[in-house]
Amino acid sequence: MAEQYFVTRGSEGLQKYSYPACETVESVFTSAKRCSGVCMSKNGQFIAVCNGSETVVYDVVENKMIATLARKRTMLMTFSPKNTHLVTWKQYQVSEDCPENTPNVEIWKLDAAEPQQEKPVYGFVKRGQSEWSPQWSEDEVTCARACNAEVQFFENNDFSAVAKRIQRDKVGGVYVAPGGDPYHVALYVPSIKGAHAFVQLYLYGTFEKTAAVAHRSFMKVDNVDIKFNKTGKCGIIIASNDVDKTGSSYYGQTLLYFISIRGESNQIVLKKNGPVYCVEWNPTRDEFIVLYGFMPCKGTLFNVKCDPIHEFGENHYNEILFNPQGNMVGLCGFGNLRGKIKFYDTENKKLLSDFVAADATYFEWAPSGDVFITGTLSPRLRQDNEFKLWDVSGKILHHYRVPSDDTQLWQLKWINSATLLPPPPVPRPATSKEIAAGKPQAYRPPGSRGGPAAATRNLLPNVNNAGVYKPGHDARQSQPSKQALKNQRKRENRAKQIEEENAKPEPTMADLQSTIVDERRKESKEP
Repeated sequence: MAEQYFVTRGSEGLQKYSYPACETVESVFTSAKRCSGVCMSKNGQFIAVCNGSETVVYDVVENKMIATLARKRTMLMTFSPKNTHLVTWKQYQVSEDCPENTPNVEIWKLDAAEPQQEKPVYGFVKRGQSEWSPQWSEDEVTCARACNAEVQFFENNDFSAVAKRIQRDKVGGVYVAPGGDPYHVALYVPSIKGAHAFVQLYLYGTFEKTAAVAHRSFMKVDNVDIKFNKTGKCGIIIASNDVDKTGSSYYGQTLLYFISIRGESNQIVLKKNGPVYCVEWNPTRDEFIVLYGFMPCKGTLFNVKCDPIHEFGENHYNEILFNPQGNMVGLCGFGNLRGKIKFYDTENKKLLSDFVAADATYFEWAPSGDVFITGTLSPRLRQDNEFKLWDVSGKILHHYRVPSDDTQLWQLKWINSATLLPPPPVPRPATSKEIAAGKPQAYRPPGSRGGPAAATRNLLPNVNNAGVYKPGHDARQSQPSKQALKNQRKRENRAKQIEEENAKPEPTMADLQSTIVDERRKESKEP
């Protein structure tokens, strides 16, 4: 098996691991310092790291540094498709060093002849993180960025002048379809003054309002996203609103539309009411899967004509994860779900395995397509951070847990192969033993699993050594407080007083008669 690598980022710094050895590997970019951001290029050749003082770009294949950018507050980064440029984003703020309208999104040219770079080739202001990065075509012939009322296009990475523009009253987003020449661009225009929102698909260069290749309008839409297939000839519009006025769903309402360069713009009919959790194209075929409906949700495979061709049944899912080769897919339930995973052979539509990855908040396939990694990462879960390597049958190949609760894991990322994509692995159904090992077990809270949380259980207030809540009990206090001692003395004195009163003998008849005689004598002596 060819060696593969992945990177972990956490409070202990940046580390590189090898697989299948699952050991740390020395690299030029590994560091014990905390880093605020890490980004991998699509082909795995470059990695960008912000270490708090500067942003550095490394060549992973040749194991050397190629550029240092004078930016220390970088939070988000992305590479251009051919790795000629790096785009950085930092939080927008106004100060003495950064006056108003200082660009917080910057495009840097990666040139080995200039390893030290002080100024970017282009910059602009983008306050939010939504749609913050410009979009290139796969060959980097054109690059697009959306402004408030227009879309600007640059050609051949020349950012000194705008080559073409699309001007509208308001622009909600621009999407450059994958694929080569001729290029296609989708434009989203939100609703203005009660008018319909719409998405238009254009052939690059002909941006008149009447020249749209395909058009789809809709009412009451707050957000729109478009996912194209690999060739860029068709895509799925995900139109959603935050509030469902019918009251049937807390999560609002989501509708799906199919759009293509042939002029099609049809609504995708779903057989179950409820929210849409995930939509993903197969990376190698013209088919897609949709997870939709109230929990347990329904999973359906559609062809490029939007006809359902296979039903995956109903279960608790919210993510669809194809392997890079497209011959296997995982339907998963992460985040606020338990971690249910089912793997299918996409060619024969057969179930390969069914198991649970408990507490998983992250999933990513290895470049080989037969191994994947899951992680329990902070800040989603701050206790028991860990990562696990699995095969498709549900067998755990490696398990790493942080040594203490003070140590956190923030990010996991496979380093893709800089060469060609490995051949697709042969899907293998899980054996009976593997199926039995992957059956769900009774839930146990993190503090009862013998991990780091169990060691700190005695430090929690109102919890005894058995881990059971006990009112008034505080295991952290070895001695009672002064007020508690004072109250205890009061209770003891009161009990002693009651005990003395009960110990006195009862008066006899003679005692009572003498008492009465004494009281009469006193009364007779009074004037």
